Amino acid sequence: MNVSAKAELTKASMRKFQKKFGDTTNQALIRLAVSTGRECALLTNPMKNGRKVQQDAIMKGARKNIAPLPAKLFNLVTRKPKPAFRFERGGGGAVWAKLTPSQILQSDREVYDFIEEARKPNGRVKWLPFSQKAICKKGDFDKAMVRRRKLAGVTKGSWLGAHRELSKKVRGGDKPRLGKNFMSYAQKHMDKGDGKVRLKRLGKSEADLISDAPATKDQRIFPKEHAKDAVERSWRKTLSWYRLQCRLKFAK
Repeated sequence: MNVSAKAELTKASMRKFQKKFGDTTNQALIRLAVSTGRECALLTNPMKNGRKVQQDAIMKGARKNIAPLPAKLFNLVTRKPKPAFRFERGGGGAVWAKLTPSQILQSDREVYDFIEEARKPNGRVKWLPFSQKAICKKGDFDKAMVRRRKLAGVTKGSWLGAHRELSKKVRGGDKPRLGKNFMSYAQKHMDKGDGKVRLKRLGKSEADLISDAPATKDQRIFPKEHAKDAVERSWRKTLSWYRLQCRLKFAK
């Protein structure tokens, strides 16, 4: 997903303080885009208790289609000539289903890959019919989940990655930076984002914030309205920053 900020800095207040500070229109655009990356991360759902909520969702998605079993029960089921398992229904009751070799997961890698294959383009795990669900050993499931829980924050981290890449293009002093404690769990995934600037004449330059995280396609995770809100919030914050910097500059 892309979020664009344009250099149509037609608001008189922005032009006034940007020039006083000594920034070009393109530099003002880049500062605006950098701020937008941070705001996109903040506005990506969930906005509260982000890490825990995301890890809980990852666990819930994994359990949609896989039944983790104690090793003894797993071996008992899989050693039968025609293995089958009684999967529980969400609303009560259960359904017996025959198991093919591909539904008997023998390692944590197979558990991880099975979950990946069931993911939709928006990153969520789809429900599979009972005839396609799988079983595994609880130990293998737990090992796979250690890895999958580390995926919490990918979407937020992609926007922080766009912030980082655009920050490199800021010239002059007081370059915007992310503190190491700001969404530290999400900063591990900054490689999923990018930021590009397309310089044009007559104030028509554009900056693009690019997220490669699949969940940005999910309107429940990052609604289009949130992208618009991120740009608007960045306008206000960037303008406030210029005002403060000008006061500090001319107070000397």
